[in-house]
Amino acid sequence: MKRTDSWFYRRFINNKFMVFLIDLLLALLVIFVFTKIAWVFQPVVDFLGIIAPPFIFAGILFYLTVPIINRLEKTGLHRGWAIALLFVVLIGLLVWGLLRFLPAVSNQITSIVDSAPQIFTEIGKWLDDLNDKQNVLSQHDLNNIASEVQTFFTGKQGAFVTGTISQLQNLIGIVGNVVITISTAPIILFFMLKDGDKFTPMVLHIIPTKLRGSVKQMLHEMNEKVGSYVQGQITVALCVAIMFMIGYSVIGLRYGLIFGLLACPLNLIPYFGSALAMIPPLIMGALTSPKMILAVIIVFFIEWLIETQLISPLVMGSKLELHPITIVVVLLTAGNLFGLVGVILGIPGFAVLKIVVTRFFSWYQQVSGLYETDSPTDDVDQKGVSHE
Repeated sequence: MKRTDSWFYRRFINNKFMVFLIDLLLALLVIFVFTKIAWVFQPVVDFLGIIAPPFIFAGILFYLTVPIINRLEKTGLHRGWAIALLFVVLIGLLVWGLLRFLPAVSNQITSIVDSAPQIFTEIGKWLDDLNDKQNVLSQHDLNNIASEVQTFFTGKQGAFVTGTISQLQNLIGIVGNVVITISTAPIILFFMLKDGDKFTPMVLHIIPTKLRGSVKQMLHEMNEKVGSYVQGQITVALCVAIMFMIGYSVIGLRYGLIFGLLACPLNLIPYFGSALAMIPPLIMGALTSPKMILAVIIVFFIEWLIETQLISPLVMGSKLELHPITIVVVLLTAGNLFGLVGVILGIPGFAVLKIVVTRFFSWYQQVSGLYETDSPTDDVDQKGVSHE
């Protein structure tokens, strides 16, 4: 006897769209409940805020150094001795770099601080000369803009004075966090290099047996994507900094060493980093002479050509498979939420999140059965047409 399904079963239980809406409603309800008890997780958030910086810094160093350790281990050297040798070499390079470049960088920073009033005066004269040659803004409009800027800073002056103590306290806290991060990251790095291969089995041990294969593949994919991105981005950034320092030294640009070093962290920002790194050299070139502006542009063009045609294709390796629009949206969102750290770490973080969400969605497709396509024979049966 054929069973007749009720209208409730047809409209709600056996309706893919209604099942999707119910699942979405339950997910939103869970999120709403968590927002109401967010204070319970505040200690966890504070704890993660303390331990996250050294672990992130150690993780970046791990992805940069683990290929060297693996290669040394393949040559027959014990992994512990390989790590010790790597640490000795890194400490030696750090000491050499400090002794070789720190005096020059310190001298240029001191020169910038001492010459700051003169530089601002030269910028003002340059803007005045530029204003005399343009007809877009009148002198009256420029005076109004200057008056508004002066009023803004005058209004902020009292707040600046009253907030000086709190700003100093924040500065001391930031310096302390940086010192703690730099001092503890090598210790974390040592154990990550020594016991990093034990992380995946430890995680898989608490995962249900049926899901271990999928989770293992997901962890491997996350490691490959993030490792390739970190290694490629930092290697390219270091090469860019070296090329800029050499180029600015050749053309004789003032403070070229500082501008070259500044290009290294800025180049970690996709798309926008190179443009931001060019602003200070162009301003300094404009204050020097028209020939210096042209020389800076030539240096930038040569660096861009070498980076895009030679270094990036050889170093970057596998891509994150993210659309440029997605990258721009991630940069804007992460930068607004987490500042410069979000801009630098937003792309690999989004790549990891994308892998997790993709895996979860694939699992949901299999479990829910909402995305199964009907076979052609079923379509024919539904239309009442014979197969023959």
